[in-house]
Amino acid sequence: MNEMNPSENKNVLSQTEAFIADRQKWLQDGVEAITGSREGNPLEVFPAAGEVRANDEGLGLSCEQEIALRTAAGEFGIGGELDVKSGSKHQILEGGKVWKIDAEVAIVEGAKTILFAGSPNRTIGQDELDYMRTKLSEGVDPASSEFEAARLVAEMQDGYKPLEKEEVLPFGYDISNGHVLVTEPTEQLVKIGTLRGADVIMLRVDRENFIDDEGNSKYRNQPDSAALLGIVADVLSACGDDESSVGLNTSNTYASRVIDTVRAGVDHGREFSIGMYGRKTLADVQGKEVASPTDINQIPGELHIMALKLAQLRAELKI
Repeated sequence: MNEMNPSENKNVLSQTEAFIADRQKWLQDGVEAITGSREGNPLEVFPAAGEVRANDEGLGLSCEQEIALRTAAGEFGIGGELDVKSGSKHQILEGGKVWKIDAEVAIVEGAKTILFAGSPNRTIGQDELDYMRTKLSEGVDPASSEFEAARLVAEMQDGYKPLEKEEVLPFGYDISNGHVLVTEPTEQLVKIGTLRGADVIMLRVDRENFIDDEGNSKYRNQPDSAALLGIVADVLSACGDDESSVGLNTSNTYASRVIDTVRAGVDHGREFSIGMYGRKTLADVQGKEVASPTDINQIPGELHIMALKLAQLRAELKI
């Protein structure tokens, strides 16, 4: 980690406090759009994604409320039509649905390294299989996991060149110890080829699967966006590079990832950035003529996550 003198630390803290204050204001704008008051707690007003509340059929927004909520969300970048490009030398593609990965690589620009992240534990759905079949060459089977799908997306890009022999990098991370860097080949980072002059590396997103006391299948210790950024930063530092920027490419629906870049910067003392593909790019990769607006039902869940991450950042900074 780069060391900063006290004045630099004070300046970074001041900038981070302003960053938090802006986003807290935007959250309260959203609260006001729904409740008519700015006094509500965003964690209570915005239900978590997938949360079902008793006797609740949804937010039931009027047209005016929906417009106001979309406006507040738009301050974070949620629902934008155009791309926001990272520009970092080392760009992580977050993964997710197959068309999401396709859109994430579409906004890569100026990268020295492109890291395709994906979970080997998430089985892809039928809709993703159908999407891949429209993209793959005849005789190539679709993938079964997100991690395998991420590799296929990499390999089907124009300009992709595979290595004659893949290179397992001598690095990894420990899911049972805060994702600390491991300086031995774990197969979590494997260089497989190049794309328009950039190295293509597969980044496996591991986790610990377990059965809870009630017999339900659960998992824990999967690295989040901030942890993935930190892992790549640690690898670069171990290679003697303490300066290069690291970015994360995602959808603007998940604009809370911006907070993760700030968290990673606090811990690792280098520049981190976010790339977010817009609705037009997503429509292009899906072969659609019209860029559909972000589903209004997705916005409250993302604002809930935004509030959680801001609280987490405050706690980490002790402010």
